[in-house]
Amino acid sequence: MKCTVFDRAGYRITQREYTDEGFLKVPGRVARTGIQEYLARELGLDGDPNRIVRVYRPPEEVFAPDSLSTYDASDITNDHPKELVTALTYKGVAVGVVRGPGRQDGDFVAADLIVKDQKTITDINAGKCEISAGYTAIYDEAPGVTEDGQAYHYIQREIRINHVAIVDRARAGANARVFDHNPGGNTMPVLITTDSGRSVDVADPANAQVVADSFDRLLKRATDAESKADKAQAAADSATEKLGEAVKASSDEAIKARVTAISSTHALARKVAGDSFTCDSLDVIEIKRAALAVALPKRDWSDKSAGYVEAAFDAESDKDEEEEEDDDKGEKKPKAPTGDTAALFAQFVQLAKDGATTPATTDAAPTPYQAHKKSLSGAHKQKGA
Repeated sequence: MKCTVFDRAGYRITQREYTDEGFLKVPGRVARTGIQEYLARELGLDGDPNRIVRVYRPPEEVFAPDSLSTYDASDITNDHPKELVTALTYKGVAVGVVRGPGRQDGDFVAADLIVKDQKTITDINAGKCEISAGYTAIYDEAPGVTEDGQAYHYIQREIRINHVAIVDRARAGANARVFDHNPGGNTMPVLITTDSGRSVDVADPANAQVVADSFDRLLKRATDAESKADKAQAAADSATEKLGEAVKASSDEAIKARVTAISSTHALARKVAGDSFTCDSLDVIEIKRAALAVALPKRDWSDKSAGYVEAAFDAESDKDEEEEEDDDKGEKKPKAPTGDTAALFAQFVQLAKDGATTPATTDAAPTPYQAHKKSLSGAHKQKGA
């Protein structure tokens, strides 16, 4: 079968030369031998249109004189046109011409290009410099394996060139390009210095990877620096907030309120746990937790939440400790004093006892009451005698 195919061969443009009219004269690799892959729909095959079909381009066909001669005077296009270049479509798609027949260059076909369209020249200088040939050929369905072990489905024969397209990506690979090495003629270099200190000519697409790598490194540095700056700012903002909280907490009113809260809690804690209760903590919740541990030792207070501790402590501190239940009469009686209150009460009792009795001494004169009592005792004894 005979098919029209737009080959995507990638070859570098080298030895650039500009004419006085501004045209770009440059050689380039436009095709190669070996296996190339096509979609079934590109070859007009039945079945799944998107399946991959491997086509073998043998050297004897690619470098056949009848095929190489068809490169001469073929038109250059910027991307492949929708159909072959003809007299009817030439004016709208041609941007240059191939000068002379193609020639063998290893596994490739090289040809001399003259690009006349300024936009296409600009695109090439910007990096769009791969080449793809558009041609017709006979496709023989003859599955086989190449000498280097690559399987194929069809063999390409009677290759006839119609045009050569400047493309972003060529079927023949990145080596099917407009040659970029050793630019000649009146090409003006555009030099930049990369982050590594190397000067490169950005007008030469061969240096595109060098420039891209340099840009990637600089972009990474900028991104890393921005990330570090964001982290530093976040840390500074957090420190400012904490400082404001610390200043607020250290104000006179805050200190006074805290001291009052701790003092009140200690007072209630002694009410709950007894006057002998002490606690070194300055945390209100921990003071209450310690008091409850004394008052209600059967519970484990270490794992209780702050809300639970608050509620339990309030319940215990609200109990009336001035009275307790009398087991016999069911009446309330005063609760025995404890701690400092018990000691004070004992002192009052002792003072009462001391006032009720006057110790006698051998030197002290008897009081009138004592003398009268003694005389009554003596009279009784005389009557009895």
